[in-house]
Amino acid sequence: MADEELEIQILGVEPGDEVAGARKVEIRTTRGPIPVIVHAAGENASRAVLCVCGAIGGYDGPAMLYPRLGLEMPRKGVSVARMNYRVPNDFNECLLDTLATLNFLKAIGHEHAVLIGHSFGGAVVINAGTLHEAVTTVIAISSQLAGAHVVGELKPKPLLLIHGTADSILPDQCSRVLYEAAGEPKTLKLFEGADHRLSQVPEELLSVVKDWIGARL
Repeated sequence: MADEELEIQILGVEPGDEVAGARKVEIRTTRGPIPVIVHAAGENASRAVLCVCGAIGGYDGPAMLYPRLGLEMPRKGVSVARMNYRVPNDFNECLLDTLATLNFLKAIGHEHAVLIGHSFGGAVVINAGTLHEAVTTVIAISSQLAGAHVVGELKPKPLLLIHGTADSILPDQCSRVLYEAAGEPKTLKLFEGADHRLSQVPEELLSVVKDWIGARL
């Protein structure tokens, strides 16, 4: 993209309804509204996790990982934001949504952030992790290769790649290729027999992600 195409400015934030202890907000930008569900850890929380879904958007992630993080991480002093896209499946626009939401989180006091992305979103967060100073680590789950060519530029930020070996949508070879191209520190976690959404290993997935966040945020 040209530099002018990368520009997005936050105009304000509209608070919405509470859902299961979380707050729906709408980030108003020069390119349209970005819907986000925020699980706040408290007024003094400086750490956050931003969760990004696949190409069709949504809030839940693989094996309902994102709402489960939203329930658990605030108890440990870490806020969780679950972002939806303005324009699903448009890589550049989804990248801008991620960067704008990171700016929003930083503006409300979250100086450090973990990025988690699934599938298409894996490539989105790898890109965003190279561009935003608040990002401390990136977790890419069942990631695609398209758009993730900058993975080598993430270093020295730690990268966790997670994939199921029975993924019929994006084979685990995608994460293997990204692992080889990435700089240190990096980790590749493969779940034997798990599909694209890792629906066979929800507890194991949650445990791996929570441990990674706890050690690096």
